Amino acid sequence: MHRIINIVICGGMASLLHYHPVLGWSPAKPKVGAPSSPSSPSPPATSTTVPENQQPSSTKRRAIFSMPLLVLSSTTFAIGGVHPTIATTTTANAFDNAIPDYATYADKPKRRGTPPKNLGILPRETEGEDDLVKTSRLRTCDGNPNCFSTTGDFLLSDRTQYGVDFFIPTWKPPPTTATDDGKEAFQTLKDVVKSYKAGQGGIDGGGFAVMKETDNYLYVQFESLKKGYIDDVEFALTKDTEGIQVRSGSRVGYTDFGVNAIRLNYLASQLREKGWSIDEITEKSHRDYWTASDEAREATFDASRRELK
Repeated sequence: MHRIINIVICGGMASLLHYHPVLGWSPAKPKVGAPSSPSSPSPPATSTTVPENQQPSSTKRRAIFSMPLLVLSSTTFAIGGVHPTIATTTTANAFDNAIPDYATYADKPKRRGTPPKNLGILPRETEGEDDLVKTSRLRTCDGNPNCFSTTGDFLLSDRTQYGVDFFIPTWKPPPTTATDDGKEAFQTLKDVVKSYKAGQGGIDGGGFAVMKETDNYLYVQFESLKKGYIDDVEFALTKDTEGIQVRSGSRVGYTDFGVNAIRLNYLASQLREKGWSIDEITEKSHRDYWTASDEAREATFDASRRELK
């Protein structure tokens, strides 16, 4: 059975609390070795030092927890056997361009989630019309209604085997000269993304930040206002595809309440004004995605999420 040990940080040190099923929590008394009987006198002190590898495991654990801690956030250790498993709740700092209302939620626990391990431009296989196709592309989506990608199987029936259709066509810049390698158009896209207005459409109130940028790749993280959810958004220019590859996906949750579609539609509208050809993500183009988003908004108690459209 797991016992929960709370570590209280005081003066840079960690104090160990002991849990008794009847008496509850109390400070643990420092003991080394086997306890002596209350009715027997204590043995005389000796200068013998017990080698570390022969110390009882409980002594080793107390030694670990009495070490100075450099972590300033609240941490909970779940002990099950000799090896501790650490479970942490982090408090995320907003990006520099977060909206002013972020200060209201700054001290709330944040659920940033874990980014997928295989982001970026990598060789990936998709089902073509007849055979497997291997090209350098961005990551696909897993079928949950919280992601869009220009990487997906050719047939709709293949894409929807494990969830909703997430596929979107590549974003196509205006026609240019035959000698243009697309770098100028990709720079235009990067400028539009960097000028994104945090909080537009009621989303991304925690701001955004460029995490990686090259002449043919852009990776940006967007943060939600209240709970600090992070969405990973990528753009890529490769020789394997016509137009700009796009991926926007949430790390946490099943549905995104429409956030990824709202974000991409906003960016697309800015580029259309510059002559780009980009399909809008609508209820007609992605019915199942919007159905899941609508149902989630109707069920939530969060008034700001119910207002998203």
